[in-house]
Formats: sequence, structure tokens, C-alpha cells
Amino acid sequence: MDGTGDACDEDQDGDTVGNADDNCPLVANTDQADADVNGSGDACDAMPTTYAFTNTYFSAEENSSVSYTGQTARQVLISDMAYYMSTVLSDDAANTAASVKASLDFFVYGTDADVTDTLIGTYIKDAANVTLKDAATYGAISSGKNLHKKIAGGCGTGCGEESKLIGDFIGWNRSDASGNAITTPLALVNDWIATQATLASDGVVVQVTDADGVTSDVNVNTDAHGRNYRQLMQKFLMGAVNFSQGTNDYFKTDFASKLTTDDGGDSPKNYSAGEHKFDEGFGYYGAARDNLAYTDLEARAKSGREGWNKGYHDTDADGMIDVRSEYNFAHSQNCAKRDAGSASGPNPTDFSGDVMTSILAARQIISNAANKTAPELTDAENVKLQEHIKMASVAWEKCIAATAVHYVNDVIADVSEYGANAPASLKNFETVAKHWSELKGFVLSLQFSPASPFRDDAVTSVSMADLSMISDLIGDAPVLADGSQNGVATTATPSDAVYAYIGKLTQARATMQEAYGFSDANTLAW
Repeated sequence: MDGTGDACDEDQDGDTVGNADDNCPLVANTDQADADVNGSGDACDAMPTTYAFTNTYFSAEENSSVSYTGQTARQVLISDMAYYMSTVLSDDAANTAASVKASLDFFVYGTDADVTDTLIGTYIKDAANVTLKDAATYGAISSGKNLHKKIAGGCGTGCGEESKLIGDFIGWNRSDASGNAITTPLALVNDWIATQATLASDGVVVQVTDADGVTSDVNVNTDAHGRNYRQLMQKFLMGAVNFSQGTNDYFKTDFASKLTTDDGGDSPKNYSAGEHKFDEGFGYYGAARDNLAYTDLEARAKSGREGWNKGYHDTDADGMIDVRSEYNFAHSQNCAKRDAGSASGPNPTDFSGDVMTSILAARQIISNAANKTAPELTDAENVKLQEHIKMASVAWEKCIAATAVHYVNDVIADVSEYGANAPASLKNFETVAKHWSELKGFVLSLQFSPASPFRDDAVTSVSMADLSMISDLIGDAPVLADGSQNGVATTATPSDAVYAYIGKLTQARATMQEAYGFSDANTLAW
């Protein structure tokens, strides 16, 4: 019904909820849903479907209160670092350990990133046919941004901003080149940079002999133990920077105390500090602002409508792609990949929708509070806000965990192809390294959210000890075709060592399935 009932009728919309108790008395609304708890139900006061908000408390020519350019710059730094490692690095015969380290340090530490360095940009699919808006340099997106000051666990005393690490850093049991235990994410990144610098510059290419006796050169990102540092670095930074900052920093803001001013600088802003903090959390998720308008295949840049099927869309029709608002980065793409991977099964997921709808409802609550004549976040609004934030954080983490499950499945399939105590081919060796490294990077990321089921006392079936066990089962390198792992020879036969490793991977997968409530069908299909 749409309000055509008799005005004297005590239930004008005929939904069995009397007018006096109905939050949308003219629109049938049996569930009485009210996501922003403003008294008007969602049936007549729908939640936004695009991340677009205004703030009338401030006066400005452009009244959008949305801003997260720094987070976009960091998304691009991580993407460009991965591009550099997989293409430019492997093509440069003049590499030295010092030059490679300096190049990789640039992406992490941000030397002159806001002034002189041009965006590589080819991480954008079909880059030759895309014009990026105001993105000729990193500084054109947002000045002075880097990764090390935003990584979980911080970057040491005196380096500026530091980010929180929840408890001890777990999941990596190897020491660095000097024999020191690696106890922080940044120390791990630095160790990986040093290793990659050596691999790309020592003049000795890793050699692999396959089951047919053919010896081949391995790509420059992969070491002799089956670790691909390009994949490790990208996937880990997506967790240790983006996921950590989003869930364990910006989403934990005391929003009630930050509704009237932006305290980030001298220039007047068109948003309150609370709105801006939440926007920054959204920026780390990396979705286009109209992400809900994409199909899963479009958001994952696989197929779909022309103009949408590469993971971005010119929504404002200005002939350019704005990476700040029109591009789906990193975790938002992975959410779509996992949703697409479950679509044909009996239990399709909608992680993308769950994250976005929760984020949009949460931001609407903050916007409502900031736009009041006397800005205020009521207790009821804050309770609902925290519910949405937790739902978004857990759904985001499910995307990461489901992606880890996907790579468990890939590694099991890959190692099952091993030949006579040797990889089936060069491609088999490199594929094991790629998939294992993606798996490890995503599993390491699962420790960074306070809302994780591994940290939630209400989820009694798993704990942080189980997450640590998952990392141990996966190991710090895959089991190779000769049965060795991380340079340690097997005491069994190679085939028995591989079989035992498949058992460990299966156990790790089962624990993740239990923690996140994944269905049997999806766990096997991803």
C-alpha cells in the first residue's frame, strides 16, 4: 500500500501495525526496519545506495561532506608497488640490491611521493584507454602520504603517527637476515624488501628442474623455497595497512565527540571530524562510491556491461575515471570475487552488499547526528551505529577469510600436480609460489580487526590460538615437490610429505570455515 487508505483507519497501510506504532504509517512495513533509528522506517525513508552525504552545518560552495583522498593515495601506492615488482623490476638488468631496495622503500616510506613521482598507473585495467582524473602524481591525489606510518604496530619511536597492533604479531616464525625475531608488521615488510632486493639483483636466478628434467629460470619475485614476494607484500599490506586502519582505527572513533568540527588542519572543512574519520575507514575498504550499482563480475573487473566491466565506471560522465570515487580497489574487488564464486551454489554470499549496506547505514547515522541544529549522537543512535560498524567489519573480514579459503583450495590442487619428486613444470612451481603467498598474506591479515571472530568472546568455538595454528599449518613456505619446506628436507618420502601438507591445509580451511560460518558448498567451491 502507498497511503491510499482511509485517514480514519487505524492501520492505513494495512500492514497490521497500527498507525500510532508504525514508523511508516502510509507504507506497508511489517518488519519496521529503521537502520538509522531516526523514527522514520526504511520503507519510507530509505537508506542511501551511494556513498554521498552532505553537511548543512557548514557552509561551502560544494556541500559534499565526503573526503578520504589520503586513503586512496595509499591504495594506489600498494597497487603500484605490486605492479613495479611484477613488471618493471623483472625487466631491469641494471638492478642492484641498493637500487631495488630504494625503489621498494619509496612505496612504503613515501620519499617525495607528493611532489615529483609520476603514477605508474598501469595497475588500472586497460590503462591505455583510461584517463585518470587529477592523478598525475601521488600528491595530486593527496600530498605527503605513505604506508609505514599507517601500518599495524607502528613504525617505531619518533617517526610520527603510529597504528595499534592488537596483542602480539603472530603468523611468521622466521627470523630476519640478521637472525632477529620479526615482531612487527613493518619489520616483516622490511625483511621481505631486503630479500626481494637480493633476488632481483644478485645475478643468480633461481633455477627449477621439473619432472621432465627441464631446468628453467624462475621469475624474479620467487625464491627457491616457493615464496612470491610480490604477492606476499601486496596481500599483507592490504591487511596490515588497509584492513587494520579501517577496522582498528577509524571505525573505533568516538563519533559522539567529533560532530561539530574537523580538527585536522587550519582551513575550514565541509565536514565534521566524525564524518571524516568514518570516510577514511571507508576509503581503506576501497569500493567505488556506487559499488552497489556494480554486478559482482563487474566489480571484480571480469565481465559485464561496457564501461563497468573493468572494475571502474565514469559515473559523473566527465570522460575520466576518478580513483577517489569511481574505482573498486583491493578488498572490495575480493569481496565481489568471492560472491561471484558462490553465486551458482546453494548458499550464495553477498559480502559486497553486506559491507556496503552496513557502511552506508552507519555513515547515515553519523550524518544525521552532525546535521542536527545541535549536533548530537544519542545513545540509541550510537548503539545502532556500533552494530553497523561491527557488521561491516566482520563482513569485510569474511571476504579476506573466504579469499584465504580460495587459495587453500588452489594450493591443494597445485601441489597435487607434482611429478616424480619435482614440480610438473616451471609453471607448476611458480603457481604454487603465487597461490601460497597470496594465502599467507591473507591469513596474516586476519589478526588486525578487533571485531574478528577469533577475538570475539561470543564466538566460543575459536580463539586467537586457532588463528595462530592456521598460520603454523600453512607454514612460512609451501611444501615443495621434493618434500622439503622452508629449506628443511623431509624425513619421510616426498609424496608422504606432500600428502601430510594437504592434510594440514585441509585442517586450516576447516578452522576458517568454522570461524566464519562458511557453508560446505562455498568452502569447496571458492
